[in-house]
Amino acid sequence: MAPTTNTKKIRKGKPRHRGRNRGVRKRDGHTRAVGSPKPLEEVTNEKKRKPRKKKAPVPIPVSDDPLEKNIPEGVPMPEGYVLVPKGDVYITRHCRSKTKDISKIVYVVYNRTGKRTLGIRIPEEIYTAVLVSAAATKESRASAVESRDKKDLSKSRALLEAEFPFMPADSLQTILEHAFLKGSGRVGRTGMIRDEKKVLLAVEAHIRHVHTPYEDLLDGGVDRKKAREMVRKSILDVERVWQGVQAEQAEKELTLRPA
Repeated sequence: MAPTTNTKKIRKGKPRHRGRNRGVRKRDGHTRAVGSPKPLEEVTNEKKRKPRKKKAPVPIPVSDDPLEKNIPEGVPMPEGYVLVPKGDVYITRHCRSKTKDISKIVYVVYNRTGKRTLGIRIPEEIYTAVLVSAAATKESRASAVESRDKKDLSKSRALLEAEFPFMPADSLQTILEHAFLKGSGRVGRTGMIRDEKKVLLAVEAHIRHVHTPYEDLLDGGVDRKKAREMVRKSILDVERVWQGVQAEQAEKELTLRPA
């Protein structure tokens, strides 16, 4: 008799698919099928989204001039007016003055943040007349500006030569071309301090960056204020040579001059 093997029949069932019939648990612990509509009580109990708060309008500064009015850029253009963008001082100045001469309002347009002006709105006929005048006087105005710039540069050169008579010629020219460059915004072009102080600050800045290890100190991670203190005596030493000041007098100036 052949031995019999105990073969247990394995019941083959359908594979389980997770997630197909899974429900969504409700607040009371019961579940409902996915895709079925929510009961009315669940819909009414859901948190409602809070409406977004409307941003308050940016405050525009109020003009003290009765013939000027400050407005944001979104305000509709008045009839017969045009926008004169900022940028050309001659055109903007004459448009503003001629509009006030005929007792009309000049609208100063601010951007959406209220921190920067975009231009002015003035009557169109005045803008047209000013454009014609600007074109007719363009060459003469350019010549006058060039003459004035040469005069300012000549004055700065004379001050440098008087204060630092032993300064090398190439250093003097570099300072004039850098610190006193028109439109650079550097110390030589500021109108907030007197000319003698501007000359001194321009020379010190040149010495600091060219004749001391100031740039290397910054590249090495030294704090800007600390680096300036470290090269201060070197700057004064170079100034002393360019001024022709005796050592005793230089030491006295070193203690009196602020850092």
